[in-house]
Amino acid sequence: MPMTALTTGCLVGLFFVAASGPFRPARAADDNNKMQSTRADFTAFCQAMQGRWLGEVIWVTDWPGFGKKGDKVTAYADFRTSLNGHVLLGRFNGGPGSGTSLFHYDAGKRQIHGRWVSSGGNVWNLVIYKQNGNWHQAETGSTVDGKPISAAIVRHISDDGKTHRLSGTIEVDGKQADP
Repeated sequence: MPMTALTTGCLVGLFFVAASGPFRPARAADDNNKMQSTRADFTAFCQAMQGRWLGEVIWVTDWPGFGKKGDKVTAYADFRTSLNGHVLLGRFNGGPGSGTSLFHYDAGKRQIHGRWVSSGGNVWNLVIYKQNGNWHQAETGSTVDGKPISAAIVRHISDDGKTHRLSGTIEVDGKQADP
């Protein structure tokens, strides 16, 4: 597979690229919005994510195992489907840190779920769904020392799928990360 530019990297819990123009942030689950998806949505998400990605990342906060706020690193990621298309596996390398991810479709909840675990001990849990033509990611997790992480991310895909740009908000320990 050809190397493709990645404008933001892949561990969305690690970084943030400000959007140019307005966007609709992801929303937390409630009784009116269960962030539901279909198996076909999961297949489309896998197709959008598959491949090798390369880009520059600027950390928006201090991330254990990765670097300090403002550090610029080159990031590499690789996503592949496995288990007859029922799982999307991802690997991320950015500066001194790395991360592994697993995404799957939960038919009972009708949701796409993801989990990232980093070499710094940070974890992210994601619910992914499509809204208004863009993929949204509602994230929760924690740093290695137990600080809560939450994020509402929108993935903007352009250039026939070759460019992914992320926008949204990230909070660590109740404080918004400032891009």
